[in-house]
Amino acid sequence: MNLPDRTVLDNGAVVVSQPLPSNPFIAFRGSVPAGVFAEGDERGVAEFAARLLLGGTRRMSAARLADRLEGIGATLEFHNSQELLLFSGRCTRETAAETVRILVDCLSQPAFPPREVERVRGELLNDLRIEADDTRQRAYRELLRVVFPKDHPYGRDPKGDADRVRRIRRPDLVAFHRAHVGAEGLIFAVTGDVDRGLVEKAVAGPLARFRAEAEPARPTPPPAYKPRNVLINMPHKSQADVVVGAPALPRRHDDYYALLLANLLFGRIGLSGRLGKNLRDDLGLAYYAYSHLDARSAAGMWSINVGLNRGHLPQGVQGIRDELARLRTSPFGGQEVADGKDNQVGSLVVSLEQNAEVAAELHRMEHYGLGMDFLERYAEIIQGLTVEAVREAAAKYIAAAPASWAVAGPIKGVKIGL
Repeated sequence: MNLPDRTVLDNGAVVVSQPLPSNPFIAFRGSVPAGVFAEGDERGVAEFAARLLLGGTRRMSAARLADRLEGIGATLEFHNSQELLLFSGRCTRETAAETVRILVDCLSQPAFPPREVERVRGELLNDLRIEADDTRQRAYRELLRVVFPKDHPYGRDPKGDADRVRRIRRPDLVAFHRAHVGAEGLIFAVTGDVDRGLVEKAVAGPLARFRAEAEPARPTPPPAYKPRNVLINMPHKSQADVVVGAPALPRRHDDYYALLLANLLFGRIGLSGRLGKNLRDDLGLAYYAYSHLDARSAAGMWSINVGLNRGHLPQGVQGIRDELARLRTSPFGGQEVADGKDNQVGSLVVSLEQNAEVAAELHRMEHYGLGMDFLERYAEIIQGLTVEAVREAAAKYIAAAPASWAVAGPIKGVKIGL
């Protein structure tokens, strides 16, 4: 695979492209720095606005947008995150120019029709109701608030809360869009049946006409963290979720790859690594047990999620503690690390057989500044990790971290032992 092409347009947008001529389709992924960080105190407005970008533009209604995309066999979606307003889609070589023109129209001239505003308001309120009744979502959301305190954007629910959703009005959405959705900082990553000529004409051309000026939002580190435990009694539920976590590190940190591999071995590889083997397979306590590493631009978090029957809560909590302690008493062995390396490299190779995954990787490379040769270097980076480095990362960031616990479910009267 040749190195991707990278072009910076006059308006500040960046286009990254990687031809994969064996695939007859084009996949793209991109972003604008207009996520939760851009909201300030206006919680929920970034998510609300993102859901309305396919709700109609000054030239096309929502119905016409949907019909036109379907008519040309293209897809287009928008999503919000803490750092970014994300978009993704798929098209053919013949429809690429029109698809990108539609994307630019949605980004630059959303109409925010009142009827669509009310539709999205109802959608958001319904999502909040569903999540409030989900033990896993409730526990994880509380953990985020503890790990990223004082209403830091990494700890916020992008949807805000029900009261805030009810108060947001169309002028709030218009003002947010005008202030934060522009060409500066826009990333467009594309792969598949593309070449330099097509990218220049069908992608860079329409994107270069996006001239809206806005202030890009820059992620900032969270305030100091103090461990805390949160118990949420949900008596009508039969299952409880236990979530454990603490701050980790940002994506560009020197220890990231060692911690990524340690997390894989601890709670991801096979049927969820050591954690799943012990709690689910050996002890028969958990419905599921896995760990997760979320490393972003300014900070990160590691977490454990375990689903348990109410009667297994005390044993499950102790099992988690035992596995955390075992990272020190029985550190990863050489064969464990070697198997993890092969899995890590192999997983990336398999994922890159799909256009959408290649586009996603290209986008991450640009967003985190990893370099256009990152995919070529990845195997060398992972295979170059020493057993000691992986052990140290596990001990430092997981086993020794002052962890917080959040438990949601039918927990009244249960001695959990946090």
